[in-house]
Amino acid sequence: MIDEFLEYLRHHKNFTWRELFDRLEKMNMLFGSNDYVYWLAAPDKRKILFISSSCEQLYGLPPAAFYHDEDIWMKISYPDDHAKAEAKWALPWESKVSTQTYRIVNQRDGSVRWVLERIVPVLSEAEEGNLISGFVMDITETKRNRDEIRLAEQVYASIEQAMLVTDDEFAVRFVNSAFTKITGHSTEVVGQPLHTLYAGYYAAWFYEVIKNGIVESGQWQGRVRWRRKNGSVSVRRTTVRAVHNQEGNISFYLFLFSGLHETPYAEAMKDDLKLAREVQKRVLSKPLSANGIDIAGTYIPSQELGGDMYAWYQIDNQRYGIFLMDVMGHGAAASLICMSVRSLLNGIIRKAIVPQAVFYELNRHMRQLYHENGQMTYYFTAVYVLVDVKKRMIEYASAGHPPGFLFQPDGTVFELDRGCAPIGLLPGLFVDSGQLRYESGATLVLYSDGAIEGEAGSVRQNIETFRDTLAPYVSLDERALLACLRRHFIQKGSLRDDFSAVVAKLR
Repeated sequence: MIDEFLEYLRHHKNFTWRELFDRLEKMNMLFGSNDYVYWLAAPDKRKILFISSSCEQLYGLPPAAFYHDEDIWMKISYPDDHAKAEAKWALPWESKVSTQTYRIVNQRDGSVRWVLERIVPVLSEAEEGNLISGFVMDITETKRNRDEIRLAEQVYASIEQAMLVTDDEFAVRFVNSAFTKITGHSTEVVGQPLHTLYAGYYAAWFYEVIKNGIVESGQWQGRVRWRRKNGSVSVRRTTVRAVHNQEGNISFYLFLFSGLHETPYAEAMKDDLKLAREVQKRVLSKPLSANGIDIAGTYIPSQELGGDMYAWYQIDNQRYGIFLMDVMGHGAAASLICMSVRSLLNGIIRKAIVPQAVFYELNRHMRQLYHENGQMTYYFTAVYVLVDVKKRMIEYASAGHPPGFLFQPDGTVFELDRGCAPIGLLPGLFVDSGQLRYESGATLVLYSDGAIEGEAGSVRQNIETFRDTLAPYVSLDERALLACLRRHFIQKGSLRDDFSAVVAKLR
C-alpha cells in the first residue's frame, strides 16, 4: 500500500491539498495509529505541512509541536545522529526514494528508539515549492533481536569456556555456568561495572588497553586477576572480543577464559611482564601539535616486551628534538634499557640540543652503565632530529639506524643517512650530522628496522620499498598516515622485530 501511494504521488501532481490530506488520513485508518508515522514537508522553508497523529506514540509529541518548530527534527534526534536528521532537508529533488536508519529520543519517556525512514520528492509545482514526504517505522525491537542473535552466535561458539558478557560501556550483561563455577559469581553481578570483579592493580586505563587491542588485532589477550565471590583471586589468561552491530559499532564485549590452572609463580611472572609492557607503552610521547609542527608515533611490539622507544621535546619557542631508538635484542633486558635511556633523555636533549652532543652524552652513559670486563653488553641504534620551525631547517644524525625520510611537498625525498656507529658499541664516536631545509607542508618519517626486516630483498631494496610504500600517504595528516602503516604491518601477520614509527608534519 505504501509503494502504491508513493507511485501515486510521483505521477499525479495536480491533485488538491484536500485530496492529498484525505489520502493521508485514509492511510492512517488503514494502517492504524501505531504502525507508521508519515509526514509532508516543504524543505526549502524547513516547514512540516502535515504529520500523522501516530507521531505522538513514536516521538512523544503531538502534531502541533511539529508545525510550529522548524528545528524539531534536531531536537528529537539522538545527539550522535543529528546529521542524519538534518539531511532530510537537503534531499535533492532529482533523487529517488531515500532510506536511512537513525535514533530518536521519545520526548515523553526519554527512551531511545531506532527508526527506519523513507523519504521521497512528491511535488514540484506547488506554491510552497518542492515537497518531500516521509514514512517512519520503529525498528527498535527488530534491531535488538538482530544484535542478540549475533551475540548468541558468539556465545554458542565459545560455550565450553568461562564467559562474561558486557555491553559497550563494560557493564555486565551475562555470565555462563563455567564462569560461575570458577568465580562463584552468578546473576547478581548483572548490571554491575566490570571493574568490581577485578582484583589488584587494574584501573580505568585497562578498558582503553582492551579497546586498543581489539582495534589493532581483532581481540585482546592477557592475564586478568578475577576476584572470586569468596574474596580470593583467580588469575586467568583471558581473551576479549567485540560483537558489532549492523552499523559497525560495538554492542557487546565477550570475556573468555578456560578452567585450566597455572602455577602461582608462572601466573605472577606473566602478569608482571604484562604490566611492564603497558608501562613501557605509557612512557612513549603523546601526540604534539604546536606552531609549525605536528608529531605523533606508533609502536607494535613483536613480543611481550620490546626494545623500541620514541620521544620528542620542545626545547624552546622554535626548536623541537625528535628521538627514536631500537635496543639490540628483545624481552625484559631490551625493555629495561629503553626505560633507563628514557629517564635520561629529557635532560640530555635539553642540555646538549644538537645531534652530535646528544649522541656523545648517550654513548658515555651507556659505556658507564653496561660496559663490563672490557665488553659492551648492550647497545642501541637511534636517530635524532632537531627541527627549527622558524628557520625551516632540520639537523639530524643516525646511529647505525635505518635512514629516515624527509618528503618535500614537490615530491622530492631526502634520506637521513648521515651519522655514526650504534650508541654504546664503541668507546668514542665520530658523529657526522647532516642538515636539510624543508618547505612548508613537508613530512618527516622516522622508523625502526622492524619496517624493513623479514623481506626477501637486500636491506637497501627493503628501504626503498618502504619509502615507496609511504609515498602515496604522505599527504595525509600524521595520525592518518600512522594508521595506514599500522594496518599495513598488522595485515602482514606476526612481526620478526618490533616496529615503531614517528611522523612529523612540518608547516
